[in-house]
Amino acid sequence: MRKALILIFIISGALSAMADERGELRLERISRHYAALGNYSMSFVLRAGESIQEGELMVEGKNSYIKIAETELYVVDSLRYEVRGTSKEIIVDRADAYEKDLFNPLNGFSGVRKEYNVEECEVDGRVAVRLVPKRSGETLYIVTGADGESIEHINYGAGEGSLKISVRTTQRGVKPMPRFTKERYKGFEVIDFR
Repeated sequence: MRKALILIFIISGALSAMADERGELRLERISRHYAALGNYSMSFVLRAGESIQEGELMVEGKNSYIKIAETELYVVDSLRYEVRGTSKEIIVDRADAYEKDLFNPLNGFSGVRKEYNVEECEVDGRVAVRLVPKRSGETLYIVTGADGESIEHINYGAGEGSLKISVRTTQRGVKPMPRFTKERYKGFEVIDFR
């Protein structure tokens, strides 16, 4: 009996390590998929409770642009500009201060392993990656499309506080990425944390 328990423990440990390795390999595959696109744009829908907002992400070389509702985020060279339309503020900071952002389009998922336990799983019949925070926070699911490498949607949290990001379209760079200029945002307060 004791030998059977030890054997079960060893097998379950090996399966757990294999699951973690599969999850990390799946994340690498997703990152390679988007890196291979070069310059690209992605349209998405964010659902949080009853709220539904459309958004757009554009990546061009080392630069990126995200727009959702009244917020725009530019990462240009080594600077990050967060434009808050509602409060008429522009927050300027060093881009490297945000390198650990989970979905930093320029870094893929490079910092995920330090902060999350990564496991491959299945959600609604699709291959997915479950990210469980090592310290605290909500579990996150990255659900892939039929190809197993493009993102179909991302689920974060549970219950009333949950949110879902559904990718509508992804295209190689069709239109030029918007450029940040202060002239475009006349009357906005600039808060500079550099």
